Amino acid sequence: MTITDPPISLLLIRHKPVRTSADASTQRQVPMHSGAKAMLVYQKSTDKYALVVLPAHLSCDQKKIAGVLGVSRSKLRMATESEVKQITGCVPGAVPPLGSRFPTPVETLLDEKMAQSTSNPPPVVNNPNVQLLSTNDPEWPTGLADSRAPEMDSERTDCIHFNIGLRTVSCSLPFSDYLRLLGESNYRLCDISK
Repeated sequence: MTITDPPISLLLIRHKPVRTSADASTQRQVPMHSGAKAMLVYQKSTDKYALVVLPAHLSCDQKKIAGVLGVSRSKLRMATESEVKQITGCVPGAVPPLGSRFPTPVETLLDEKMAQSTSNPPPVVNNPNVQLLSTNDPEWPTGLADSRAPEMDSERTDCIHFNIGLRTVSCSLPFSDYLRLLGESNYRLCDISK
């Protein structure tokens, strides 16, 4: 699946640099629960990585994550900053929740609460903190250079929000489109938050 076939509703916005979920929520002007927090974990016993995705207002439960991955808690740790850059191509705080789309693809563990943690897209009319990213912007994703996404309906309430590779660019899209973009066989829906 690509972002243009079939097309998905997508809103890319530029904002001040963010490092935390709370900062991102403030800059996007959306509820914190609708942010998709993505964290890379490393499984010592299998030498594999997995991407953990959960609503931004929650914390990951490493015991639950270890159980889902079938490893002991002592064999699981958060990835280092250099590992995050190597696997995702991004700095921590900018990692999108798309493990199957990384330079080194990894499995995505998607918290089951994410589907209920949606909101409206960011307000873009008369909002100085939210600037739409245009196709002629140098930071516009290369693979989308000639594409046009459908317009985002500001009344919809099923959007999730996340940084898209930079701490200064966020994406809003409907949760169902997020799942299609991720790919049905590339994620596990599970209880991994507290």
